[in-house]
Amino acid sequence: MQPTQEQAQIIAWKGTKLVVTAFAGTGKTSTLEAYALANPTERMLYLAYNRAIREESERRFPFNVECRTFHQLAWPAFGRHFQARLTTSLRVTDIARLLNTRHWLLARTALNTLNTFLYSADEEISFLHLPDESDRGGLDAGKILGAAQVIWHEMTRMDSHFPVTHDTYLKLYQLSVPELNKKWDVILFDEAQDANPVTSHFVLSQPCRIILVGDRYQQIYRFRGAENALVSPQLETADRLWLTNSFRFGPAVADVANTLLAEAGETRRICGLGGEDQVVPELPAGTAHCCVISRTVAGVIGSALVESLMGKKVYWVGGMEGYRISELEDLYWLSVDMPDRIQSPQLTRDFSDFEAYRSTAKATKDPEMGQGVRLLDMFFPLPMLLAVLKKQAVTRESDADVTVVTAHRSKGLEWNAVKMNDDFVDINDPLLNPREKEDELNLLYVSVTRARKILVPNELVCIVTGCLDALSGDSETPDGNDSESAKAALDLSNEAELSGSQNVQ
Repeated sequence: MQPTQEQAQIIAWKGTKLVVTAFAGTGKTSTLEAYALANPTERMLYLAYNRAIREESERRFPFNVECRTFHQLAWPAFGRHFQARLTTSLRVTDIARLLNTRHWLLARTALNTLNTFLYSADEEISFLHLPDESDRGGLDAGKILGAAQVIWHEMTRMDSHFPVTHDTYLKLYQLSVPELNKKWDVILFDEAQDANPVTSHFVLSQPCRIILVGDRYQQIYRFRGAENALVSPQLETADRLWLTNSFRFGPAVADVANTLLAEAGETRRICGLGGEDQVVPELPAGTAHCCVISRTVAGVIGSALVESLMGKKVYWVGGMEGYRISELEDLYWLSVDMPDRIQSPQLTRDFSDFEAYRSTAKATKDPEMGQGVRLLDMFFPLPMLLAVLKKQAVTRESDADVTVVTAHRSKGLEWNAVKMNDDFVDINDPLLNPREKEDELNLLYVSVTRARKILVPNELVCIVTGCLDALSGDSETPDGNDSESAKAALDLSNEAELSGSQNVQ
């Protein structure tokens, strides 16, 4: 490639630690690839955020670079020993059964305490990992801590049958103090803005050369313990460079992105070098394919249903099962008292009937369970609607008329035409605290910058950026984004992503 001046600086870098802030579509992977080609004798480790990015990187990087996810690093020493017990996420019923209690609040707070510890760089569970006092429901701190310690002990016992999450063996790997410098000279740490302390801690502690790449405005997993490693105190003396020229989109999409960045307090601007593009109120006639990006799982299902009922073929990023469709169907059969049609025996083992499920969801305030109840209310009668969705679903995106995806899952992807759903949380909602507003603004930025040629913004983006005066005639909150429902959608959607987007090996 012919590098830009910004890229040339990175390729020629010879320091110890480098932080590269790369806006959306600015060619960070191409830049790292060029850096690796320019240093063929250096043994390099490229740390990818998930399996899909790792597989794509393996096809691109030269032979002197090994591409791994963090979980893949931990697999040989720890993960493989738990293979028969692995699960995507622990259920609150798993915890209650282990603790031999139906004190649902205890089970939930103990699980939250454990997860906070798993995401941290700390060596043992302590009072520091407990939920805020306002979220403990009056429970004694020592009782919560003791319960979390019981769960951790049971998960790490080799002779136990208790389920183990992928974050468990990653934590064990971090605690083993791995010495990556013995095998690699340079570490390329991608998507560093969404790194958990458990990962950034052992990477930044390595004595080898390290290049961190990320974009703080694409930090969208803070709800699962992610912290922006780009601003770690361990990088106080690191060199810092920028990538601001986007090759993904042109000036029209760049203008929308820059307005969102300015709203977030950023003074630098993206330069759109991707050719002619447009921001329009609706898809131009004859558009062959578009991607609909939603904030919530409910939004994805709803948009897929609308397109399916119009006879369009729909591709689900991550597959329909990535949105727990089969679990939702089982929950429906439980709700209509037809347990013989339930596929998963776990559901009927945990709950005698739907009322027991609903009361447990309410008592634990479990967002995943609460979302299931909410989706049943929204999409009734579920089996008939799922039949339509399944009939119109395709497994290859090239066969689809429409792609559906959540904003979280869209990160790292791009499409010629992007349409934004109206289920995003209003960033001007007075009930949002500053951190929540920042996270929601980041999701808008991520969604907008997935478009290469055509962007159809939702009403919220139009109001915030003024990009389409025709759609921003009034400044009312978009439908469905009143304060109460917006907060509920935020909580439910975040936890759905937590349970549905694990970064496995």
